[in-house]
Amino acid sequence: MIAAGGERDQAPMIWSGGMAWIADFPDPSNFYGPILGCSGAVKGGWNWAWYCNKDLDAMAEKADSMTDPADKEKRVELWREIFIDVMKDASWVPIFNEQRFTMRSERLGGPDAIFVDPVHIPVNYNYVWAKNVQ
Repeated sequence: MIAAGGERDQAPMIWSGGMAWIADFPDPSNFYGPILGCSGAVKGGWNWAWYCNKDLDAMAEKADSMTDPADKEKRVELWREIFIDVMKDASWVPIFNEQRFTMRSERLGGPDAIFVDPVHIPVNYNYVWAKNVQ
């Protein structure tokens, strides 16, 4: 599927976040550039819908150039506009969006990060213990 996805005549509307696409860092640019930006709409790229909106790319470039912490809200709003416009263009037809949940009992001990980091599911039980067991 990966090989077909990067070919214009193979599978232009297939994209699978289940192929381990996760946010490497907590920022909207993490998703836009590689899988929706014009630079990813190339042979072997990750923009498998071959979607390219140069106006949105310009907005994304502007958002990414906003580095002053005082502009954080403006930057978030600009990214919001970008993704709303992407949805209007309907470059994809979402059929599934995975959600992972981790539950924790007060009886369990262990580092908090183990219980909230969806990348490391299942929980590494070598680092978890029951508090009420001797």
